[in-house]
Amino acid sequence: MVSSAAHPGMLAGEVRDIEADSVVRIVRAHARLRPDAVAVRSGNASTTYRELWHRALVVASVLEEAGVGPGDRVAVWADRTAGVIAAALGAMSLRAAYVPVDPTHPAERVATVLAGARPAALVHDGPAAGLLPPVDVPVVDVAELADVPTPPEREMPRGEDVAYVVFTSGSTGTPKGVMVPHAALANYVAWCGSLVGAGGNGSPLFASLGYDLAMTSLWVPLAQGGRVVTVPGLYDQATLFGAGADPYTFIKLTPSHARFFEALAEPPRYDRTTRLLMFGGEALDPALIRALGPRLDGVRLVNHYGPTETTIGCCAHRFDSATLPGTPTVPIGTPAWNTRAYVVDEDLRPLPPGRPGELVIAGRAVAAGYLGGTGAGDRFIDERDLGGAPGPAYRTGDMAELLPERLLLHLGRRDDQWKVNGYRVELGELRHHVLAVPGVADAAFDVVRGPVDSLELFVRATDPERTDGEALAGSLRRALAEALPSGLVPNEVHVVREIVFNSNGKCDVAATRRQLERSGRS
Repeated sequence: MVSSAAHPGMLAGEVRDIEADSVVRIVRAHARLRPDAVAVRSGNASTTYRELWHRALVVASVLEEAGVGPGDRVAVWADRTAGVIAAALGAMSLRAAYVPVDPTHPAERVATVLAGARPAALVHDGPAAGLLPPVDVPVVDVAELADVPTPPEREMPRGEDVAYVVFTSGSTGTPKGVMVPHAALANYVAWCGSLVGAGGNGSPLFASLGYDLAMTSLWVPLAQGGRVVTVPGLYDQATLFGAGADPYTFIKLTPSHARFFEALAEPPRYDRTTRLLMFGGEALDPALIRALGPRLDGVRLVNHYGPTETTIGCCAHRFDSATLPGTPTVPIGTPAWNTRAYVVDEDLRPLPPGRPGELVIAGRAVAAGYLGGTGAGDRFIDERDLGGAPGPAYRTGDMAELLPERLLLHLGRRDDQWKVNGYRVELGELRHHVLAVPGVADAAFDVVRGPVDSLELFVRATDPERTDGEALAGSLRRALAEALPSGLVPNEVHVVREIVFNSNGKCDVAATRRQLERSGRS
């Protein structure tokens, strides 16, 4: 193990022994020890751990009869249902990997994912059958499976087996399948479980299962023996934030999602609905936390960071709404258990605190690479390249700085550190200034390249019906002119009714622009 003293630009998470090497083994243990505890709640219907595990074994038996075995991949039509969760567990119990396919994705994207995954079977749960893509592999409907009184138990997956494959955007435009082994997932749920704590009413599952953002709200509660509460969609405020007898253990959402709810007539009372609020997927601006105000009283806060290639999340920072940092964004904190973070220069040499560089993650959190090895050479490296011991490491492409207090500060993507007419602009800093202007609820940015580059700004007002768009745009230009070099003040400011974000809860600037063009508004 390389010490932090030997490498001042390296920050190490706690070294911990992880008892279980797969979530499959953990769920089976809960089914045996507390079989009647609720594992999944969907509306008024509840599925116990006994029922969930039994259904997973039934699915596994049918898949095995269809020829699925260790090392195969099973496509799962990923509606948020107990049957889909059982399908994922069933596939993993065969030592096969499940591949979640988002039912809301365009047909072309679905076809690309299936072509890349080359699944041995496709599993769905009833109602979506009419929407299924054409495939030449066995198709299993969980809802139609006949019950088997005593489906056989089987060998548990091994730590090195791939648990799931999630397809993420590729630099070439073709999605790449990220292979995550069971040991990495087991390490994540144990570490993340220590962050959120015990007690409470589990977690709501509302994000798309086609991305790993939702996996925190899926596998962490199940690993704790808690419950997953399925939510029809991102905007189901009643299920997400309706007061219950017992608050959620935690809610995880993106900052964009939180800002959307802030614009509603009755913003969420987090202090009544959850014990912990976790942010992930985007940089977290302190201005958002301040906007939530007393509705966060008594709620613990976590800023969560991690690319898909580092198993859902690899760094986190616990903080207090009463003592927000003076940095443009909330720090991403310290690495997960059995994980190390390096801030390095272009030659992969670790940099001392205070020097910005690329963030590289090493250790247990690192995925097993891309399916088929596509694009792995420039991203997945050996920790020895950083001066460490042999082992996997991943170049995130994100810029970071190690603060004097030994916390990591995320500085944006390397390619988001734009230069506009010779000026360097960090989107985190620009966003910080924009959201500080009264009347602004959310913002997105773009660069218009040309003979003279210019920044373009899209903003959503806190009260769209009553806001004078031209007046707000003028206020923004004046405020930014006071805080930024003239070359960084946007030439175009568009006040839009909505900033679009995708099914994973992240801002989609291209879709926002298309919506603006269709409306003919600026």
